[in-house]
Amino acid sequence: MLKFLGRGSAFADEHNSAFFVHDNDLILIDCPATTFQKVKKMKGLSQFENIFILVTHTHGDHSGGIGTMLQYAWFALNKKVTVVAPSEQVENDLNILLRNIEGCEKKWFSITTAGELNKKWLVSSVPTRHTETLDGRCFGYHLKINGKNVVYTGDTEVLAPFLLLLKNGDYLYTEASYYKSGVHLHINDILPELVNLAKNGINVYLMHLDDEEEIEKIIENTDIKLAPLFQEK
Repeated sequence: MLKFLGRGSAFADEHNSAFFVHDNDLILIDCPATTFQKVKKMKGLSQFENIFILVTHTHGDHSGGIGTMLQYAWFALNKKVTVVAPSEQVENDLNILLRNIEGCEKKWFSITTAGELNKKWLVSSVPTRHTETLDGRCFGYHLKINGKNVVYTGDTEVLAPFLLLLKNGDYLYTEASYYKSGVHLHINDILPELVNLAKNGINVYLMHLDDEEEIEKIIENTDIKLAPLFQEK
């Protein structure tokens, strides 16, 4: 399913970001600066026909590498990246970020919304709650990858918007926090629900980790796993 270029939270060395490949397209979920550094070193990167970036929200540890990625793709790969916003409001925010702040030229990229993009791997963006300052601007994604149902929460303080999308055999990638902040899912609060999901056939993976070592101890002896990191062969 998804491979992760980083699974850390905002203060980690490698920020949270995942990708998958469909036909000859590369699809990134978020693009922090640490992700760009890894993507540019990927073998066969130039061979992808299209590159898409699905954006969950505009916090820097999720969007800080998009501008650089657009520039690199245009000048080094001769490709125009498609940026996919989860809503029209976030699309407007991204246009300001990329055009007015990052200084990206319009010809370097296309931008659209999840509702407008007609791709069989994208079912929908999923509204959720994260921080008050980005109220209404934070989303997860409902995906269909290789015939499998995949739910990706993004940064969220609630799990409820994603639960109705899951059934036996599906994949859930959810954030999990060791430290209580009020804007992220605290591992001890959600552990019973995640254990129950796993017992009912859901493949549960944890991401956006603020203390990976402690979280790994907590999920020991459960069917919950840490999101798989990408290692190029």
